[in-house]
Amino acid sequence: MKSLHPILSVFSLLSLFLVTTVTVSAQEYKEDFNAAQEAAKSGSLDTARDLFASAASGADAASDAEVAQRARYVAAQIDYKLGNAAYKAEDFEAALQYYSSGESIYPAYIKNHYGKGQALNKLGRTEEALVIWEEVMNAPGDRKTSLAAERQIRQNFISIASAALGKRNATRADADEALAALASLTELLEADADVHFYTAQAHYVKGEGDAAISAARQALEIHSGSRSDKAKIYYVLGEAYVSINDRDAAREAFQNAVYGSYKQSAEHYLDTL
Repeated sequence: MKSLHPILSVFSLLSLFLVTTVTVSAQEYKEDFNAAQEAAKSGSLDTARDLFASAASGADAASDAEVAQRARYVAAQIDYKLGNAAYKAEDFEAALQYYSSGESIYPAYIKNHYGKGQALNKLGRTEEALVIWEEVMNAPGDRKTSLAAERQIRQNFISIASAALGKRNATRADADEALAALASLTELLEADADVHFYTAQAHYVKGEGDAAISAARQALEIHSGSRSDKAKIYYVLGEAYVSINDRDAAREAFQNAVYGSYKQSAEHYLDTL
């Protein structure tokens, strides 16, 4: 039996070494977490982010799920803050890197995914941005960010339609471009007053008066914006009625369009009808 003593001693030493290693490792990740908090308080956000990531890895090794999750969540928040700072400074590549980093360490914090779409859009990668915004729009848990993504999608397609129809002498091809953008929008989101307004304008450009009137009336039914926005809807409605020679209806529409930037043009129509 004496021959077993050296073996047992070796196993005892090995066990002691393993326990000591785990204890030291556990102590290190907690120290990293505390140091990360201090770095964040002092404004050293890059350092804080790296320390939180280190704490998360150490917590994983120690099976401390609570600390691991907290560390990752705060690291993702820091990435979002750093990404926003880079975005405001118009360093969109750096912003993209920060948002992507935050997205990787804590995917459930969808603000970074949204920010990634913002940065990609500024870098001219709009198709990728739209895919991301659609994902954010449908993500659970952060309704405010989901609504922001929805607004970005809507604004993208409305801007295309507005630019196409806002040319000095918009053509049928321009109108078709606008209608295609609006169709893409309504595949993802419900049509609002702006969608119906630009649809009306596109049909008017194409010489499709009845379709323009129908779309403008739909816009008026659901309009809830400013008086200026309402005036522009009445203005295109008046033009559509002129195109089908319904002067009485056109006059009524232009009377409602006499406001803001449309006032002078609407009054000109009223003087000539």
